[in-house]
Amino acid sequence: MTEILMVRLDPAFPLRDVEEIGHALTISQALIPGYVPPTVGLLDLRALFYMRNIGGFQTIVLPDRNIVSRIAKVAEQGVKHPFDKPTNIAVHLMAFCQCMNINIEPSIAFHELAHYSGNEIAHYELSWFRAADKAQAQAWVDIALGRRDRLAATGPDPISTKDLAYPLKRWTRNYIAALKVAELELYLTEPLERAIALLDWMYDDFFLAGPAAAFASMYFSPRAAKKRLIKHLRSPDREKAIAGIKNAAWDMTHLSEFARRVSCGEAEGRRYIFATADLGLASIAPLLMLNADDNNLASTITQKVRSWWSSKEAATLADDISFRIRNTSSRPPPSAPAGMKDPLTTWINTGEKVIRGWKSG
Repeated sequence: MTEILMVRLDPAFPLRDVEEIGHALTISQALIPGYVPPTVGLLDLRALFYMRNIGGFQTIVLPDRNIVSRIAKVAEQGVKHPFDKPTNIAVHLMAFCQCMNINIEPSIAFHELAHYSGNEIAHYELSWFRAADKAQAQAWVDIALGRRDRLAATGPDPISTKDLAYPLKRWTRNYIAALKVAELELYLTEPLERAIALLDWMYDDFFLAGPAAAFASMYFSPRAAKKRLIKHLRSPDREKAIAGIKNAAWDMTHLSEFARRVSCGEAEGRRYIFATADLGLASIAPLLMLNADDNNLASTITQKVRSWWSSKEAATLADDISFRIRNTSSRPPPSAPAGMKDPLTTWINTGEKVIRGWKSG
């Protein structure tokens, strides 16, 4: 029996515009679903209505900091045409989500901004993001399609006093992993050797950090755009290298937050989509969607990483990752070395010392 869903739209609903905006977002490759998308397309309006009205799922978009910052900037200052890529994605995303009643949650984006720029700047930008997130669907559609360059007159929301700059434990763990990734990149020569060495270290001494492993699976590959993933790693100014590694740790933390939300989303009636203008980050995110109980886990991983590695290397790496995933689920995580009172701080200090001590040639 065929199930038919009838949706009555407001006569003023800009159907053709929303479809055009959805198509632009689809071809941008900026949206990564944390679920199996419908065959008709992730942003097909019929599928979204069905998922909400029949499936009972709420769709939530988790944008990275660049997207969030562009949204806030448009609310405060308007736009100039033509858009840069992150702004183009940001305005199209806001238009589509407001028209389709899809929530946008900034997640950890403002924690990242506060980490770099302090609470005052982060809260100021957050207040403009909140203003942008209020119902002005048609205005966002018109901005996305080049018909206007700013929202209707609006002001920022009240500024919060929450401490956004406090250290996130997940970021700290990802920073330790990012330091190890950077160390292996600098001191080992063979791409596959680096990737396996990272997995060995995680399995034996740290813990199997999925976002870091996914990041490294691309970063260590012979085909990676390394300078975009960890900036300034070989700079003579070693503090620039440290800053680039910290930025990579934030990328990993966005991925880990996405994975965390997805892991409990189905039970809560929520489905998540990660949004980023960074194509490198967008290509890494799907590798997080693994099921440890998948009987064909190694084959699944091979399919996900083979665009970065040769067929033989992809199979070797996939076998190693799947072996560790299966074994990790049945054993406790590694313990910190005896006598190490504060392992996280010790690992950070050791990792930073190694990075600062590197010299070209």
